[in-house]
Amino acid sequence: MMRKQLNKQVWWFAGVASIAALVLFILWAIFSRQTVIEIRVAGVAGNNNNSASLVCYFVEPNFQLRWIHSVEKQWWEEQYLREEEGLLLTTTYFQAFGAGTPSTENVAPIQKEGYVGYQINQRFPHLNWVVSRLTKGEIDYAGQRILIHQLVPDYSEVTIMPKAYSPIDRFNKDFCHELPSDGSQ
Repeated sequence: MMRKQLNKQVWWFAGVASIAALVLFILWAIFSRQTVIEIRVAGVAGNNNNSASLVCYFVEPNFQLRWIHSVEKQWWEEQYLREEEGLLLTTTYFQAFGAGTPSTENVAPIQKEGYVGYQINQRFPHLNWVVSRLTKGEIDYAGQRILIHQLVPDYSEVTIMPKAYSPIDRFNKDFCHELPSDGSQ
């Protein structure tokens, strides 16, 4: 008789502990947040959300935008860092020196062969970047290279911004490196 009662208590305790763990997991999934970089392009059909936009994200705080300048026809690179309040443009590198080049800034502490680099340190709440196949826009992060110009129609506006995602949000969106690099959806 004592053994049955002890067995009942163990099962009751195990049940209560399981329910408490499940409740804590659900609360964690709803309320915990992780800051990510979100890439959003309106007017692109075919993503997993069945809406008229492409949305993906990555968790790394550093990334780089690269494109071919429309006038000089040379590569231009900007390096960014995700911060609490937005994005910090840390450095810019370019192969050709022309109009609009930030020549009054400090020289970048790390130089790249074949490029001129400047330290910028300018903050932005988000970026709106227009890409096309002519300028070959790409996003580089954590060893990944996303050829965004192949994923979206020419002259699409790409919005890049820090966002806080819950685990449920992240489950419903793609990592940017999971998108097909050939532009198919």
